[in-house]
Amino acid sequence: MSLSRIFLLFSLALTVAALVLAYLMGQPAPAGAAALPNGHEREILALYFARSLDDLAFITGAEGAALREYMIGVQALDMYFPFAFAGLAACLFVALGLRGVHLAWLGALVAVFVIGADLAENEVANRILADLEAGADPTERLDALNSHSWIKWWAIAGYMVWMSLVLLLEKRRILALFPVLGAVPIAIGWFTQPDGSVMAMTYPLLVVAMLSFPVIAIVYLRAGK
Repeated sequence: MSLSRIFLLFSLALTVAALVLAYLMGQPAPAGAAALPNGHEREILALYFARSLDDLAFITGAEGAALREYMIGVQALDMYFPFAFAGLAACLFVALGLRGVHLAWLGALVAVFVIGADLAENEVANRILADLEAGADPTERLDALNSHSWIKWWAIAGYMVWMSLVLLLEKRRILALFPVLGAVPIAIGWFTQPDGSVMAMTYPLLVVAMLSFPVIAIVYLRAGK
């Protein structure tokens, strides 16, 4: 079995891991005392894009204790999630690079960078949750969390667009249509912030883009080598 095929299989295995983690992280949250701020529909995004203590009201104080505990649990799983979702992309890029698609190597580097950026984001988010648990004011950390979040999201958009470019050069035009979709909600989220409602509506495009990666891996596995 070629090294390229091994990385394609790794990509599929990490897809399974990502889906399992996404399922566990997506379990229903307990009802909060306050509504999610800025039109967000997912608690994790409401935390990452919070800009003031008021934006954290949904997980602040005794009223937010249950939801805060839920978020701490989500964050514990999220420490592994980037290795799965960005790792599967990195493995796919490496597999294509090993097949002589030299531009794919840059995509692999960006995907690995996403892992580091996501872990940095999680570290700040965990400190904010710890501050709230202790009754402290985490406001001074919010700028850092926002910066780490957008660095991560733009890096994800970058490797999505890059995968589409690689597939176009490989003359796989239909496949190339899907990864680039992942950049749409990220760009929309950037230009419409702090309102998260539009990004929430377009978020399924990111899911489609991410799920296109295992499909691409299967196509290349069927192609041989």
